[in-house]
This record gives sequence, structure tokens and C-alpha cells, in this order.
Amino acid sequence: MIAWLTEALVASALLMLLVLLVRAPVRRVFGPQVAYALWALPVLRLVTPPLPAAWREQAVMPISRAGEAVSVMIAAPVATPLVEAAPAPAATGMAVAAAPAMVEAPSVLAALPLPLLVAGLWAVGAGGFFLYHFLRHRRFCRGLLRAARTVDEVDGVRVVETPAAAGPLAFGLQLGGLGRRFVAFPDDFADRYDPEERELALAHELGHHARGDLFANWIGLAVLAIHWFNPLAWRAFRAFRADQELANDARVLAGRSRADRHIYACAIVKAAHGGAVAATCHLHTISDLKGRLRMLSITRLSRARLATGATAVAGLVATGLLVTASGTEAAAAITAKVEDATGVRLAAPPVPPVPAVPAVSAKADLVAVTRKPLRVVVKRAGTTQVYEGTDASRYLAQHPLPPLPPMPATPVTPVTPVAAATAPRPPVPPRPPVAGDTVVINEGQTMIIRNGDCTPPTGPSVVQRDHDGRREMVVCRNRISAMAARAQAQAQVAMRQADRSARVAELQASAAERQAADAERQAHWAERSALASRRAGVSQALASIDIARRSIEANRSLTAEQRHDALAGLQDAQNELRDSLNDE
Repeated sequence: MIAWLTEALVASALLMLLVLLVRAPVRRVFGPQVAYALWALPVLRLVTPPLPAAWREQAVMPISRAGEAVSVMIAAPVATPLVEAAPAPAATGMAVAAAPAMVEAPSVLAALPLPLLVAGLWAVGAGGFFLYHFLRHRRFCRGLLRAARTVDEVDGVRVVETPAAAGPLAFGLQLGGLGRRFVAFPDDFADRYDPEERELALAHELGHHARGDLFANWIGLAVLAIHWFNPLAWRAFRAFRADQELANDARVLAGRSRADRHIYACAIVKAAHGGAVAATCHLHTISDLKGRLRMLSITRLSRARLATGATAVAGLVATGLLVTASGTEAAAAITAKVEDATGVRLAAPPVPPVPAVPAVSAKADLVAVTRKPLRVVVKRAGTTQVYEGTDASRYLAQHPLPPLPPMPATPVTPVTPVAAATAPRPPVPPRPPVAGDTVVINEGQTMIIRNGDCTPPTGPSVVQRDHDGRREMVVCRNRISAMAARAQAQAQVAMRQADRSARVAELQASAAERQAADAERQAHWAERSALASRRAGVSQALASIDIARRSIEANRSLTAEQRHDALAGLQDAQNELRDSLNDE
């Protein structure tokens, strides 16, 4: 059990490192949702049981199972005191006869309980870690609901406003959020956020409930409790939460416009804060703000790429589990390295010491038994007799092997006396308290530090003065509160102005684009109208030339030469007009 647990811890830690290395390129190529799915790999490895015996023989190099000789000394009791046998060279078939010489050294015996001690410390740490976060989550949720006001209910999720919330967050009262589900907003949510920002923030938090992210957070917290001693696991848990938020952002923004992405970015910036409870879903902390804003500029990925990424992640998970499963060569190598580093054998239980055996007479029978194949060798009075197969079985039935003597009690290690404790120092007499003041004495000089309100309400936050021959420092709480309130108000005004400026600029750019498109269309229509007018003018001119030609031809007062010259001029004018019309 300890060996399997050690292999699971080391293998899952290595898989966490693998996910930390590949999550960024996977997110860039296949999207944040595929990168978030990678975190199933270390979780599945922790719950993967050892390979079956039949599979293990295929995966691990088989250990030679040659027959081991077991030797038993059969002797009549003698009236001699029990003594330790002298050490003698061990030989095949003489294991029990030389047992007193094979008692483990005291240093090895002292190291035998170490795996159980380490496992106990690990279990206490894991249980305490998980219990602390569970109680902290319950206290946090009760604090949120103590002064909460229900404003809506969407798909079984209650939407509340509470002054205890620093920003939008999703949480549940039962473990994993499977019971009563909530989305909490701060009490000034309607004042700080625009309607579009409130809609997207609500969609984000409802997405956490729809995706089961609260249950995933509890699973991740359980994995972190198992790895409470491992700094790599703490880094992996923070990366897991960041990937969870990125995947939920991608779900909320799927199919939305660039304007919605800009509004969503403003909501993320407003909701950023410093603290977070591990089992809840915040909208989000400051540490991951840059990565989330950078993700908003990524274009939507195709379904084919998402399917390819999901297939690749499934293959990676299956390969990682098969390679690192207990019973494989990789797991055996992990166990061997841990045993070499600690000097403690994990796969085998502690071997109890072999008790001393009584001395034997010179006429005793020495029996050596080999199980595979069954073979009995009996040495008596200098002669050797061998029994094999059925003869060996018959001999053992007629001469059963005696049981081993009971194990002697382990002597109690005397307790080393503790050195006498150092005599306690006499208590320092207390200084007389000053009501409402803090007295600081440095090198004989006394300074009184007071906290209170100063008049007027504006001015420096700390005032120093001499009073009755003593230095006095007054910390003006009302001025500090006023300065903080002014700074917060200025920051909110600046943020609102920046948002309005960005929206106005975007609207102006959109209006300019529309005006440019309208102007282009008007110019096109004007050009077409001018061309049509010109063609109409040319057509009218040609019609006038035809009328003039018929009039000249009908005029009998003109001579033939005059008529010819006039018609030739009209023909030239008509040809020029037709050429200009064809050129267009």
C-alpha cells in the first residue's frame, strides 16, 4: 500500500509538471477549453489502481521464481541452556540452521517503522489541510449570506447582493456546489457596472455552475491536500484555476462581437481583487488579470481544431496513465529511486527478528526441503538420504516439520532523562497603561501615540507636537479615511471617464465608417448619373443632326454643292459624337 501510494504521488507530480509545460502552447493552438481538460491527467493518475497481476507480468520484467531451499533442524530436546549459535557461512538449504547469525542489525531495525511514521504524518497533514479549507469555505459562505439580498433566480441559481462580496463570484453551500447554488454581487454592483457589464458578469458566473466548476474546485483542493507538502502542486493548483477562468471566458464570449469583448474586459478589470477562497469561482483575482485580458484578443477557433485538440488531449491522458500506472517499469523505477534515496524498502513489510533456537546434539537429523520440485535431503550420523516426488511427500507426512518457537517480546528502550529545565526568569513588572494611548519609550525619551479625529478634517494625516514636556504623535483617522475615500472616488471617476471615452471613440469610428461608405455610394451614383446625362445629351445631339440632315435634303433652294458640303459637315459631327460615346 505504501509503495503504491508513493508511486501515485510521484507520478501525479510528474504529470502536473508536464501539464504546466504544455498548457500554454496547447491553449494557443487549440484554445483554453482544451488546455483546461489537461488537468484531468494528474487527477486520474491518483485514482488509477495498480495493474492486474496478468498485466503486470507483461509490463514488468518477471522475477525469477527458482525453487528456494528451506532447511529445518529436527532434534530431540536436550537439557542444555538456550544459547546463540555461532555465526557460520550461509549455504543453500541451511537457512534455518544458521538463523541466529542472520538477525538484522540494530540500525536496520530502527529504520523499519519509518514508512509508517511518514505515512501517518502525511495523512494528518492532508486531513488537516482539507478540513481547514472546508471550514473556511463554510464560514465564508455564511458571511456572504448573512446580509445578502435576493435580486433574481436564474435556472435554479439564486442571485444575491451582499456587502461581504468584493466582486462577482459563484459558490454553493453543499460540497461541490451540488446543493443550493448562488451567484453573489457586491451591494454597489448596479452603480459600478453598466447594464452590459452586469449581463456578461452574470453569464460568466452562471457558466461556472453550468460547467460544474465548483465540483472541479473541490476535486482540485483534494488533490492539493494530498500534495500539501509539494510546492509544485501549489503552483499547479493556481494554474488550474487560471485555466478554468480562461475556459469559462471562452464559453461566455463564443459568438459575441468585439464590442462585447471590450465590455467584458471592463467588467474583468472592475471585478479584480486580491483575495480568493479556493472552492469558489471569482471573476477574478489580480494575479491572472493580464492573461485573461490577453485571451480576449484571440479569434474564435474552428470546430475541427477543437476536435483535434480534444483527441490529442485524450490520447495524452491515456498514454500518461498507461506509462505511469503502478506495476509498469516506470512505476518500478520510481519506487527504486525512492528506496535508494530514503534507505527504506517500501514494497516489503518489516521482517521481524528471528529468535534464537536451542542448541542441538551431535546426533540430530538435518532435513533440507526444496519445494519446486519437491525434494527432501536428510543427513543423519554422517549419512545422506534423498527423497523426491511422492517419496518426499510420504516422508513429510510421516515426519512433519516442527513449528517455529514463539517470538520473544521486544525489550522496552529506556527513556533518556531530560536535562533540567533552565530556571525561569522573574517577570517584568508591567508599565502603567495609558487609556486610549500607545506609549513608546526609547533611550529615556517618552513618546505618546494617539489615534483620533483631527480638526479641521483636511490636512496631514499625522501631527507631531510637544505636550507637557513629552513628544506626542496624533494619527488622524478622519483625515486618512477622507483621503482614502477621495482617492477611491477619483479612481472610479477616472475609470468611468476612460470607459466613456473608449465607447465614444468606438461610436465615432463606427459613424465615420458609415459616413465614408455613404459618401462612396453617393459618389458612385453621381458618376453614374453624370454618365447617363452625357449619354442622353449625345443622343439628343445625334437626333438633332438627323433632323438637320433631313431638312437640308428637303431644301430645294440649295445647290448640289452647297447641299453636299452641309451634309458632309453634319456627318463629321455625327461621327465625332458616336466616337465619344463608344470611348465611354
